[in-house]
Amino acid sequence: MKFILSALFFIAMFIFIPAQSNAADPVLFFSDITSGPSTGNGDGKGSGAIVTIWGNNLGTTKGSSRVTVGGADASYVYYWGKADRTGASGPADLYTYHRMQTISFAVGSGAANGAGEIYVTVNGKRSNSLPFTVRSGNIYFVKPTGTDSASNGSWSSPWASLSYAANGGGGKVLPGDIIYATDGVQELSGLAMRDRIGTAAQPISFIAYPGANVVIQGSYGIGNYSGRSKFTNFSKFSIKTRSNGIDTHHGMRAVGNEITNYPSGCADGQGGAVSGSNQFQNTTGGNIKVFGNYIHDFGCDSTSKLHHVFYISNRGGYAVESFELGWNYLADNKAHHGLHVYDEGICGDFTGTMRIHDNVVVNQVGVAVGVASSGYSDPCFTMPVEIYNNLFINPGQETTSCSGHTQAISFMKRTTRSTIKVYNNTLYGYGVNGDGYALMVQDKGSAEWNFGGRWEWVNNIIVDTKNRPYEDATYWDAADVTGNNLYFNGGDSYPAAPPSWDSSASTANPMFIDVANKLFGLREGSPALGTGRSTTPVVVRDIRGMVRGQGRNYSIGAFESEDVLPPAAPILSLR
Repeated sequence: MKFILSALFFIAMFIFIPAQSNAADPVLFFSDITSGPSTGNGDGKGSGAIVTIWGNNLGTTKGSSRVTVGGADASYVYYWGKADRTGASGPADLYTYHRMQTISFAVGSGAANGAGEIYVTVNGKRSNSLPFTVRSGNIYFVKPTGTDSASNGSWSSPWASLSYAANGGGGKVLPGDIIYATDGVQELSGLAMRDRIGTAAQPISFIAYPGANVVIQGSYGIGNYSGRSKFTNFSKFSIKTRSNGIDTHHGMRAVGNEITNYPSGCADGQGGAVSGSNQFQNTTGGNIKVFGNYIHDFGCDSTSKLHHVFYISNRGGYAVESFELGWNYLADNKAHHGLHVYDEGICGDFTGTMRIHDNVVVNQVGVAVGVASSGYSDPCFTMPVEIYNNLFINPGQETTSCSGHTQAISFMKRTTRSTIKVYNNTLYGYGVNGDGYALMVQDKGSAEWNFGGRWEWVNNIIVDTKNRPYEDATYWDAADVTGNNLYFNGGDSYPAAPPSWDSSASTANPMFIDVANKLFGLREGSPALGTGRSTTPVVVRDIRGMVRGQGRNYSIGAFESEDVLPPAAPILSLR
């Protein structure tokens, strides 16, 4: 039995973040691109690259607020408001649960060259900063009224298709260039990236212009033709697919996209909404960032159990950098398993910490989050994994093609030797009537299936809504570090107690604000409010950007409280 309470955690319980202002200060989470030129726009509005940022407490209109990049104010603001899929906010719904706002702006000509930062000032209060490098690079445009080979790709002489740019734009598209697609651009046979090779310092970016509805649909969405393209960015596209939504690219950044089924179709196969295997080229891992995407209604009842929402694996036989999944909203997906970390065959493993954080997963077939491997070699996975600030609602669903995957959180297989830290997550409902568990971390069964790593379970909330157990009663594995968790059975008589290895847990009602209106913050007087322990440096803020602690212990679950109070404090895990 692994009833280990780390001395470090005992000490951390008494490390509080100092109390700060009660005002809801602005906080930034991520941007679609992290570098670009300060001139060369040509649209008659802005000077340089058009950048979109997402955060909380930014306001629903610009008013007197300012956005600053490279020490200079933005040259033009295209949109400032809710990230709710209306107006020019883009196709990703990051408002329903995350309550985010978004800003699209152009870099000013006065921005200083080199490494700098983006920040906003709202009501006289300055936000945290995001990194942004002002550098050289060309800006191109695609419009439905453009011409491919006979134009130069400028605002006044645009190209007609993203496919032309993805194939090199007649030799014009080079590392560091940005291609913006305006309203009405459609790629109805998918978008194949053909040997677009950027660099970490000068990626190649494909982005929907502010307010544009840009559709990419087909048997594939965005493909990595021959697996050679790398260091590419994709943002704010509406992707509708019969198979994969976005094939991974080494160094890829996929931000603020919508991914769903092909019209009147069904995503199917052996891949996913975001998928890559690294079998042929260095097409996966490599510091991939997948932030703020809205993946919904992906798959159907007949979708193969081998098709997933995320299926980013490494079967190249050598290690690549871990990927990061943050602030995504997954809703009503029948492709199996949501935040899915899995590998088999010739495992290459991952280097660095894999982070899965601040995501919302609702009505998911299969697990909300899972880590497992079944490679030829042992170990297959050794990378540290951090899973924190996620909100899971009703995962562990079944379809006619997928049964027996009714768990919410699952870590499996002896070749999975990772240390997995599961901190400050909220799980509300799981499984189906008559089947399912909140936790499936296996031990005491087949040596092949028993989890081979170690896991930590701290500051989490589980609410049972279907009279289902919190864990498998036969094959459970005790957490190596546990404490300050809350289990609530919804008022029924089953299950009667938390897992036996979590004997200090609370069983009180967490007192969410308003579940019916998707408010899972904590009411005043909640037993989860201020009763957790410090999980720094992994967790510094909550899912809404509020600094944890505020002069007390951490709260339990994904939300520090319903009041969003993010003071000026370092953000260790925001990008």
